[in-house]
Amino acid sequence: MKQNKKELSLEILRFLIVGGLATLVDYFVTWVFKNYVCQNMNVNLAVFIYTAAGFTAGLFTNWFLQRFVYRYITKDQQRSMFVFFKFVVLSLIGFGITWLGMRVTEPIHAKVLFDFWFLHDIQLWFWVFKVVLTIIVLIMNYIGRKLFVFNQKKNKETMDNKESIDEEKAKE
Repeated sequence: MKQNKKELSLEILRFLIVGGLATLVDYFVTWVFKNYVCQNMNVNLAVFIYTAAGFTAGLFTNWFLQRFVYRYITKDQQRSMFVFFKFVVLSLIGFGITWLGMRVTEPIHAKVLFDFWFLHDIQLWFWVFKVVLTIIVLIMNYIGRKLFVFNQKKNKETMDNKESIDEEKAKE
C-alpha cells in the first residue's frame, strides 16, 4: 500500500510529535534522577543511571504512542514481542550513536575556538552536538521503524496469510 504525499507528510508530523513528547519524558526523567536520585553516587554510575532511566522512559512512551504515528499497526503487532524487540534494538542503536557521538565530540566541547564566557556557561557546544545527533537519530529511527519494525508490506502479507489460514480452518 503506497502512501500519497499528504499521508506521508501527516505520518512524519505525527512521528515528530510523538518523538518530541518522548524526548520531553526522557529529559524530565533524566533531570529527576540526576537531581534527586543520583546525587550522592559515583559520577560515572550516576551518569549511567540517569541516562538509562530517561532513555527507558522515552522508549516506552514512544512504544505506546506508535499506533498514533503508523495508523496501520495492528493490535497483534502492538502486542508482539518480536516487533517490540526490533523496536528496542533500533532504539538502542540510536542510543549508541548518540552516546558515541557525545563521547567523541567531548574534547571539542571544552576546546572550541569561539568560547565566550556566556556560551561556556550555557554549554552551547554540548547542546549543539546533542541536537545534531538527535536529528541524525531521528531520521534513522523514522526510516528504520518504517522499513523494519512497522513495515506495511510485511504487515499486509502477514494479514493475508492469517486470513488464508482462517479460511482453510473454516472449510474444515
